[in-house]
Amino acid sequence: MILPGRAHVGHILRYVGRPLALLFAWDVAVTAFWYMAHPRWTAEFPALPITLLGSAIAVYLSFRNTTAYARWWEARTLWGAMVNASRTLAREALTLLPERAQAIPVVHRQIAYVHAMRLHLRRQVPWDDLAARLPADEIERLKKVANVPNAIHSRTAELMAAARPDPVLWPALSRTLADISNAQGGMERIKNTPLPQQYATYPAIFTHGFCLLLPVSLVETLGLWTPLGSTVAGFLFLALLQIGNDMQNPFENLDDDVPMSTLTRAIEIDLRDMLGEPHELKPVQPEDGILL
Repeated sequence: MILPGRAHVGHILRYVGRPLALLFAWDVAVTAFWYMAHPRWTAEFPALPITLLGSAIAVYLSFRNTTAYARWWEARTLWGAMVNASRTLAREALTLLPERAQAIPVVHRQIAYVHAMRLHLRRQVPWDDLAARLPADEIERLKKVANVPNAIHSRTAELMAAARPDPVLWPALSRTLADISNAQGGMERIKNTPLPQQYATYPAIFTHGFCLLLPVSLVETLGLWTPLGSTVAGFLFLALLQIGNDMQNPFENLDDDVPMSTLTRAIEIDLRDMLGEPHELKPVQPEDGILL
């Protein structure tokens, strides 16, 4: 996740630098052709309704970006629910289970679970992260299942049930386990359900087509200033397009993603503090203005 702050030229260039360079080259080519072409041909070239096209595409991109941001915000909200449910599970395990020795493995397993969930959403191999948090025999069993976080969570529920908590208190524990499952299901839904084709592909087609037409419509008015004016205007549309592309998939381990590494580290710190365990864990710090 990119933190709010001063915009860096280097980041902006990395963000849309390549398409912007291609657009500038196209603008120069159109301008050169305009001045080199036969005057009669250029005079007969029809005027383009570029203002109308630009307004329509801007509205379309804005609507798509609003939808993409809604996906990103829902993903962040679900991880907020995961943070709260993890703390609740640890607190309830420590206070509602008959013995503390039964609660400690539950809390440790929840730490393993959130790390497995982070790696599951990013499609990364989890075994190195889980090796220090789960028994070796369980990791071998997990290698045979399709959904590692769900298997860890199910086993945690079995251990809590085997601890035989007070039947009056069990519904509270069960609700917390259900909250965790619901949060995982919501994250997986976002991960596995891409935006419809109309939102994912058409904005790129429309935006790039508009940028190609932009210098053609401006060259008669701007003349030699066409590359500058067209590139600046095109930058706005290309940036809008890229913003939507980044926000629509919040679990791809990119700069604009939900900061799952930061959140899972925070959960682990909180839960180990609740156990009173000494540790040297520190909150994840941003690197170059980006929180992972």
